[in-house]
Amino acid sequence: MTNSSVKEVNLLEKQMGTEITLLDENDKEYLFHLILELVVEDKHYAYFQAADSGEEEDIEVLQVVKDENGELEVVYIEDDDEWEKAAEYYDEWSYIED
Repeated sequence: MTNSSVKEVNLLEKQMGTEITLLDENDKEYLFHLILELVVEDKHYAYFQAADSGEEEDIEVLQVVKDENGELEVVYIEDDDEWEKAAEYYDEWSYIED
C-alpha cells in the first residue's frame, strides 16, 4: 500500500456521527464507535470499535456505500479477500499514524 492510494475521510461521520448501532445476523443491536474512514481505490471503508470493548484488536470493518437516495450506509463485506485487504489497510494506516 502506498500512502497516495489511501485517503482518510469523514463523510460517514458527518452524516451519522461517531456512534452507530449495528445489527448482527440475529438482529441484536450493538453500539459501535467510528474510529476511522478510509477510501482505497474508490472503495470506502469504515472501521468501528464496540462501545463496550477496550481491546484495540476488536475492530469491525464495513464498507460504506450509497443507497438509492444517495445517503451513505454501511454494509458487511461478504468477500473474505476484500475483508482481509480492508483490515490490512487499517493496520497499515494505524502503523503510519503511530
